[in-house]
Amino acid sequence: MLHVPSIRLLVAGDVIYNRVHLYLSESDPAGRQEWLRAIEKVAALKPEAVVAGHKRPGTPDDPRIIDETAQYIRDFDRLAGQAADARQIWDRMTELHPSRMNPAALWNSCTAEIRRRR
Repeated sequence: MLHVPSIRLLVAGDVIYNRVHLYLSESDPAGRQEWLRAIEKVAALKPEAVVAGHKRPGTPDDPRIIDETAQYIRDFDRLAGQAADARQIWDRMTELHPSRMNPAALWNSCTAEIRRRR
């Protein structure tokens, strides 16, 4: 990440996403908790503009994407813990986050999570 306090800008790299499904395929629940702690550190900086590493073209660099990224991870963890298969996670995540692009990242995350349980 790059933080420029004088203009309250944060270039967030892979920590924050903007209207793109998060790539969670290589993370386990513990890793996602570490990600959430990193997001808390980002939020504590109180940036006015946040440039995400993965972004739907044309979306504003609004700091609300910090909370949206954290909520996505919390939703995924909750649903993964309840689901019997990848399709159940996929269906609920796409209901909760319908405007995100790159559905392949979500599907890969769902299938990886189910494989991890075995």
